[in-house]
Amino acid sequence: MKGKDLLYFILIILLSFACGFKIYDKKYDGYSDLITFLSIMIGFKITSLSILFHSPLKKTLFDRKIGKYQTELHRLRDYYKHSLIFDVLAIVALFILPEEIFLFNLFKTTIVIGKHLFVLPILLGSVFCFYKITSDLFKIFTHPTN
Repeated sequence: MKGKDLLYFILIILLSFACGFKIYDKKYDGYSDLITFLSIMIGFKITSLSILFHSPLKKTLFDRKIGKYQTELHRLRDYYKHSLIFDVLAIVALFILPEEIFLFNLFKTTIVIGKHLFVLPILLGSVFCFYKITSDLFKIFTHPTN
């Protein structure tokens, strides 16, 4: 992703960390559901990428020039690449991050920084990537293939 898309993605991740701090507590136990969701998203993205790769639309997308990317095909490739890398790294992070990364007291309140803070950023980041890919795919289907 480049330009505004990358900026929006970073803003979504940062704001969701702050919101996730209020929404999820250290007792959160739905990591396996989140990993299943991300696995399904990865499967969808790989399948749609495969279908697009074997489509006559590939030539049409390559011929259409775009500003920050070389062509529409390059933009779509970057969306897929960014999205797949994000989803895979999220799954790896959910497996290796400890329940409590950092613990401190603030005004007689114990604040736990842990794996639970990554749930909302992972969800919203994956949904944003999915939105960008699907919105581009729906735009593509209006292009003639002959």
